[in-house]
Amino acid sequence: MKVYIGQAGVPISCKKRDTLSGIECTHELGLNLMEIQFVRRVGMKEEVMEQIREKAEELGVRLSIHAPYYINLASERKEVIKRSIEEWIFNSAKIGDKIGAKWIVFHPAAYGKRSPEETFDLVVKNLKKALEKIRKFKVYLCPETTGKKGQFGSFSEILKLVKRIKHPKLLFCLDFAHMHAREGGWFYSKKDYSKIFERIEKELGEKYLKTLHIHFSCIKYTERGEKEHLELKAKEPDFSKFAEALKEWEAEIEEINIVSESPILEKDAIKMKKILKRKGIIK
Repeated sequence: MKVYIGQAGVPISCKKRDTLSGIECTHELGLNLMEIQFVRRVGMKEEVMEQIREKAEELGVRLSIHAPYYINLASERKEVIKRSIEEWIFNSAKIGDKIGAKWIVFHPAAYGKRSPEETFDLVVKNLKKALEKIRKFKVYLCPETTGKKGQFGSFSEILKLVKRIKHPKLLFCLDFAHMHAREGGWFYSKKDYSKIFERIEKELGEKYLKTLHIHFSCIKYTERGEKEHLELKAKEPDFSKFAEALKEWEAEIEEINIVSESPILEKDAIKMKKILKRKGIIK
C-alpha cells in the first residue's frame, strides 16, 4: 500500500503562505501530500500553476483541492446551483487538471427545507451536470462525508450517490471526524473502521477501495453533529485504531491519501505518519 500523508493547506510552520512554498515545506517536513484550500474562492495565476505542477512532481508531493464551502447542489436558489456547477466545481477541477491535483473535494449540499430524499434527487441531477462539465479534465470529483445533521453527506448517502451515478470521474472523500460527529460517536475499535471498508467493497465493489482519499482529525460534537476539530491527542476518534484496520485491509487498498484537518495540521500529520510506521503500514 502506498501512503500519501499531509495536511489541509500550507503548513502552519511555513513562513511563506503561498502554495508553492507550502509544497516545499511539506516535503521538508517529511510529508508527501497537501490539500489546497479553495474554501472561499477559486483562483490561481497561469504561470503559478505550471510552477506548482513542476515543484510537486519534483518533490513527490501529491496534491488535492478542497473546493469552496459555498457549493450547494440542492440550493433553493437556482443561482447558487448554477455557480456551484459552473464556477466553484468547474474552476476547481480546471486548476486541478493544470497542477496535477486529481482529487477535487467538496461538501455536496444542505437539506434546507427539503427532505433528505428530495435533496438526494437534486444532488444526483446536478452532480451529473457537473461531471459532464468537467469531462475533459483529468480529475475526480469527491463529495465528502459531512459532519452536521443538517447537511447532505452521511456515509450512507455518499455511498448511495456514487452507486447511483457510477461515473468514472466520481469518487468520494471519507472524513472520519465528520462521520464520527454526525453519528454521535462511531469509531471506537478497529472493527468499527473495518466496517467502513466492508461496506464500500460490498455496495460499490472492490475497485472503489483501491485508491482512497480521506480526512482525519479528532472532533467535538453535539446532538446536531460537528462542533469543532480537535488535535489527534483527543482520540475522538482514535487514529491508532484506524491504522490497525488499515493494516488489516492493506491487500485490498493500493493507495491512500490521508489529509490532516487537525488544528495543528502538519504536527498531527507527522504523528499519524509515526503511528502508521509503528503499525508496519509505512516502511
